[in-house]
Amino acid sequence: MRTFDPFDEVRRLQERMVRLLDEFDRFAAPAAEKLIERLGMPVDVIDEGDKFRIVADLPGFDKNDIEIYIEDGDLVIKAVRKEEKEEKDRNFLRRERSFGEVYRRISLPADVQEDRIRARYNNGVLEIEVPKTQRDRKIIRIE
Repeated sequence: MRTFDPFDEVRRLQERMVRLLDEFDRFAAPAAEKLIERLGMPVDVIDEGDKFRIVADLPGFDKNDIEIYIEDGDLVIKAVRKEEKEEKDRNFLRRERSFGEVYRRISLPADVQEDRIRARYNNGVLEIEVPKTQRDRKIIRIE
């Protein structure tokens, strides 16, 4: 006779969740990355020790059409690509270039110096440097 284990069902559920997450990593994660690329603003966030460096691809945008700001502890990048004036006699065989707004919100840790954030935009690549705060190190003596 088998004894009842109340945690047996929890273990089986946990195993199913692990399998489901493995499936997600194999199939859905690459699709999500492609979706982000198609939305128009893939970003890299790099921890460089004393600062974070954020690199975003924004080809075809004018630097005056890019807005960067801090909101609720997040760094927000917003850019607008205006639609070119469409001419009536143009016959597009394919039209894939998108127009409108692209938007990314990146969570920042609380220990950054918001007033020292710097941004550069060159050849369609936006680079943002977010300095970390310098924390005083408290040395704890071993007794």
